[in-house]
Amino acid sequence: MKTLLLGAVAYDPKVVGVWDIIRDYSNEYGLKLDYVLFSNYERQVDSLLKGHIDIAWNTNVAWIQTSYATNDKARALAMRDTDTNFTSKFIVKKDSTIKKLEDLKGKKFGVGSYDSSQAAILPIQYIKEAGLQIKEIDLNADTDPNCVNIVRYNTDLGKHGDTGKSEWHVLDDIKSGALDAGSIGSTTWIRILEEGLYPDGELISFYTGPEFCHCNFSVMPDFDKEAGDSFVKMLTSQSKDDPIIKKMMSMEGLNKWIAVGEKELRGYDSLYKAMREQNYLGNK
Repeated sequence: MKTLLLGAVAYDPKVVGVWDIIRDYSNEYGLKLDYVLFSNYERQVDSLLKGHIDIAWNTNVAWIQTSYATNDKARALAMRDTDTNFTSKFIVKKDSTIKKLEDLKGKKFGVGSYDSSQAAILPIQYIKEAGLQIKEIDLNADTDPNCVNIVRYNTDLGKHGDTGKSEWHVLDDIKSGALDAGSIGSTTWIRILEEGLYPDGELISFYTGPEFCHCNFSVMPDFDKEAGDSFVKMLTSQSKDDPIIKKMMSMEGLNKWIAVGEKELRGYDSLYKAMREQNYLGNK
């Protein structure tokens, strides 16, 4: 079997260590593997579509763009166990009068980078599906009392929210009072709670969106089935009993790898709908 070439996005220096460990494990397992790093998911999706790489470690946004470009024939092989239960959290100061989505009318609401599923695309969809109108404004602009006034924080575009920088900008402006509320991903919220980053409960979550799936290993429709099965078996054979694997899993935020089935694929449906309605399906 040929050496499989895997693509991943370098959103943080730690990813080099992650993929070195996975590559070395795979080669020792008997599955030849190497990787290349991209600066953004748009280039990675393009490279997968053109056959320059065999497998892409894609965000959910990149996966849906890949699926759309192949008439929904692309395949998702595996994901982290933690990719199955992502949510979006809506955050306010603890003394806020905002208690439900309808209370956002006339308020300034911060969202993360426009290509972030958890911090922008899905939160905007939830607001619209609640029957609320939105209007995009600058942070210092006057608000429209009849709309939810959306302020975008477009940081590290092309990383699909992986760096999380935009979410921290949203949180800082909620804390300062520049924003009335804002959206972040559940992983950021968990970190806040675990590390006590906003002490004394000065920020609270008043709304949690439905669960959705995040990253997966994506391949083209004609990717060799035997190679795909071997790749999944290699991943799922990894155990935290191995200290090196445990280190990699800690850096990458998982407990085990799982094969993607119909249940996991349904976890992308809400984002697919939101991306279609917000015109994000094309690989821009």
